[in-house]
Amino acid sequence: MIIVDALIAGPRPSGIGVYTFQVIQHFPKTLDFVVLSHSPGLFGPQIPIRRAPQFLRPDGKKRTALFRFLYLQTLRGKEVLYRTYHGISLVWRGPQVITIHDILPVLFPDRYPQQSYLFRYILRPWISKVEAIITVSQRSKKDILEYFQFPEDRIYVFYPAYDRQVFHPHWEVQKVQEVKAHYGLQRYLLVVGAQFSHKNVEVVLRALKWLDPSMHLLVIGTREPYASRLRQIVRDLDLGARVTVIPYVPQDELPYLYAGAELLAVPSRYEGFGIPVLEAMAVGTPVVGTEAVREAGGNAMVYADPDDPESWVAAIRNVQENRETIVQKGLEHVQQFSWAKTAAGIAALLKDVEQRSR
Repeated sequence: MIIVDALIAGPRPSGIGVYTFQVIQHFPKTLDFVVLSHSPGLFGPQIPIRRAPQFLRPDGKKRTALFRFLYLQTLRGKEVLYRTYHGISLVWRGPQVITIHDILPVLFPDRYPQQSYLFRYILRPWISKVEAIITVSQRSKKDILEYFQFPEDRIYVFYPAYDRQVFHPHWEVQKVQEVKAHYGLQRYLLVVGAQFSHKNVEVVLRALKWLDPSMHLLVIGTREPYASRLRQIVRDLDLGARVTVIPYVPQDELPYLYAGAELLAVPSRYEGFGIPVLEAMAVGTPVVGTEAVREAGGNAMVYADPDDPESWVAAIRNVQENRETIVQKGLEHVQQFSWAKTAAGIAALLKDVEQRSR
């Protein structure tokens, strides 16, 4: 029996929560596992659940992460414990397999003070208690190897994917128009996930000044204080009527927002992988981004300099002039990614760890 710690996934999953949900949903039927969760309804009746306290549900507050860490230290057992995030149980007696998506808390400690503390004083000193580390890109593997000095042959890369039932190129035009009208949009660039300053949305805002005045920018998935900083830049650049910043949109609206966009902009300075790149391409929306998402986008997207607004203007115009070719490249590129493939790789690793622990 393998215990899957899904405490990071709440009723409104995003980021690692979505990753957790998809991996669990796509585990092969041959894997004997139970999911540790405070939100059993998230996974459906077919997934076996071991209930965890409701107060561990992610709510965006720092105390929840602390409660989760403390709860992990109460767990006892000898089974394989697989975690879809970077937690660790110090007294667990069986093998632990954890997931480190990136080392952002190490690179940006001021933005992630609590997680930075966890990395520095818990994860790194006690990493020897971990049997294997799963990560989402070769870039992250390299960072993990350097920071933790963990054996390279016990760090496994399994690329994430996208939900093929949700993100595809066949959309009802009427529904796309309805969602766009709901947000007051016509022509717009889209940024998905901009919670912290390393997302670097500023460069797109500055490029927007040089684009046709009919072009707008929609930024979704924000968090304070970065959202306020973006709004201030919008005011400074006198772009108020052309920029919309929204903290959260329902997951069922996201594919329509992709489909209605001129392109997805990914100006990040650092990413573990970049799932929105795949989601946009799968819908048939071109992507302009930085080298930070090279492993996600490959040769199917257009690249721009994170520090140069003019390069963004040129890249956006490149997409406008060659849209059909870039869209087709994206649709072909994403076929190599699937959650079934990701989950199968992780399941094979977990079975191997279980066999070796007997």
